[in-house]
Amino acid sequence: MGRLVDAQGICQTIMVQLTGGVFLTGLALALGAGDLVVGVLAALPFAAKVSQLILSWWVERAGHWRESAVLGAWVGRALMLVVAGIGIVHPPGAIALGVLVLTMALSSLAASLFDLSYQTWMAEIIPEPLRGVFWGKRGQIAGAAGIVMSLAAGSLIDLVHTSLVAYAVVFAVASVVGCFGVFFLRQVPAPRRRRSRLEGEGLRRALLRPLRDANYRRLLVFSGCWSFLAGAMAPFYVVYMLRELHLPVIAVTALLSLSNVVLSISQPRWGSLGDRFGNKPVLRISSYLIVFATLFWFASAPGHAWPIILVQAIGGIGWSAFHVSQTNWILKLAPENERPSYLAAFGAIGGLAEGLAPIVGGALLVFLQSRGIGSFASYRFMIAGQAVALAAATWLPSVIREPGGVAVGHLIRVMARFYSIEGSGPVASVLQFGYTHLARVADVLARDYPHDAEPL
Repeated sequence: MGRLVDAQGICQTIMVQLTGGVFLTGLALALGAGDLVVGVLAALPFAAKVSQLILSWWVERAGHWRESAVLGAWVGRALMLVVAGIGIVHPPGAIALGVLVLTMALSSLAASLFDLSYQTWMAEIIPEPLRGVFWGKRGQIAGAAGIVMSLAAGSLIDLVHTSLVAYAVVFAVASVVGCFGVFFLRQVPAPRRRRSRLEGEGLRRALLRPLRDANYRRLLVFSGCWSFLAGAMAPFYVVYMLRELHLPVIAVTALLSLSNVVLSISQPRWGSLGDRFGNKPVLRISSYLIVFATLFWFASAPGHAWPIILVQAIGGIGWSAFHVSQTNWILKLAPENERPSYLAAFGAIGGLAEGLAPIVGGALLVFLQSRGIGSFASYRFMIAGQAVALAAATWLPSVIREPGGVAVGHLIRVMARFYSIEGSGPVASVLQFGYTHLARVADVLARDYPHDAEPL
């Protein structure tokens, strides 16, 4: 089953990377889109997750997670051929952008159905103690394939003078590869539980159940806040690199691929730590790394883009830990018999936040520039605001409980004892000293004080 999931994941990752990020933004810019349209396009995949509130009720009542996942995958991936047609037919700008937005919206709805059904399907098969390691390895393999294809696509766009034709080729290849992945998806075995244990439950009760769980509600608040703050500038970093730093598409693709390389390499390690110590301390460490990486954007400038390497490297480590720990934490807190409703609430809150964020971010950029603030300065202002807001949001997980989890400082102390055993005398002392004080800082930042913590 792992090999089938790997094959499907490789095809899905290639499709997602070739139809989003720098490629979707680049196509929109080539069609004459402004910051607001770029924000709308970036918002669609996340805004579509609000539909999971209704889809969860339908999927759980039907109990056909496998069939729903296959249907969503087929529709969402085949629609990318319509986007490819825009580059070939080349209709007038306003019509082309309208078709692009509509097609991406429909594809996002289908992808939302796939995500919800696929997560429920896999959670029924993979036992909780193995999820961190399992998904860590899956992400590593799929990420490597996506990186290779992204670099090849970026090179094609820079080499071909007719950029719209190049984008059409990229989206067509992405659609074909994504649809090919459905062949492997159909071979993944169905779970033992074929039908819902909640047959006949009303829609209103299914929607409200996760919100009545106080601990899960706090996790939803954190997820919504973090998703909004991180998503407000997410698509505009690509615009910033293309327009303000004047980097070619292949350079932007290579920088984004660096983050994916680091993410795929470090994900299995973070998954293993989450299985051993809990997802909460891993997520907290990741939030600190993400905030720290954001600061290096201020060192970048036209002709001085190398600090973005540090942004992508450190950010890749942070987002790797964040994604794997958040996903497993959500599954851990969701009751087995009610999992689709809980996953849908998480998807809807996060999707609504990430859907609104780039639209708000784009509107703020347009507002700042209309007030006479230069384009470069307006991007810097938005980056500064995001860094401050994310730093303030790192304390939110302190009010969320995780059964079996430990404090972040405890995780660091255990790592200190482990690594100091492997070192020589002086090396062990230095490692122990560094890790101990790092753990103290982590305790203060996280407001977690475990029983084995040294006095502050």
